[in-house]
Amino acid sequence: MERTEFKSHISEQLNRNLEELFNQVLEMGGLVERQLENAVIAVENADVALAKEVLQIDKVINKEEMEIDRLCARVLARQQPTASDLRLIIIAIRIAVDLERMGDEVVKTAKLVIKMADENIDCKQLPGFNALLEITSCANTMLKKVLNAFARLELSEVISVVDDEERMDERLAHAIKEVTQGFNDSDLPAECLLEMVFALRASERVTDHAANIAESIVYLVDGRDVRNMDTAKLSEFLSTIE
Repeated sequence: MERTEFKSHISEQLNRNLEELFNQVLEMGGLVERQLENAVIAVENADVALAKEVLQIDKVINKEEMEIDRLCARVLARQQPTASDLRLIIIAIRIAVDLERMGDEVVKTAKLVIKMADENIDCKQLPGFNALLEITSCANTMLKKVLNAFARLELSEVISVVDDEERMDERLAHAIKEVTQGFNDSDLPAECLLEMVFALRASERVTDHAANIAESIVYLVDGRDVRNMDTAKLSEFLSTIE
């Protein structure tokens, strides 16, 4: 499938609307990318101003989701979308939901930075710090891959997103053990350790949403719904369509 397929309608208005839909999804994804990048820097440098910017970007992301919903509704109400157009509309709504939820999860990492500043504690002192940076950075890489896949309507990088998500699940499990041990071995306030747990779990959920977007793109490009496949079957299937 090529993006030109969505520009070949007799109706120029439908062509413009579908192209706008592509662009709005990518714009929304770019905002979440910026959130993730800022969150990594904010955690590394205890940058409260940047953490607060993450919170502000989340408000814009919420508005972007509403705009995508409105555009999809307008196309459905006023145009005569083909089967492939309908797939794009369904997937745009799905991806927008995942991106909005990613933004909500990134906010929790930003709140960790703000909370630690209030407590006059360096995030680097917290168990799980390195894992948080690793998971958040990986989430950003995964997001870049799925947005590229959406923009190009091709699946070459999708299988690596599925693999990354599985790897981050394991990284989270080790990190939670590390923080749990900190409750016994550390003099740090329990509420600060809990904030780290929340941030770690939130960052891992961002990778889950990136994997969801990857599955949505498979449906858009290949027409097959792979959401109920386990990781092994999904990886096997993706290897056959690369």
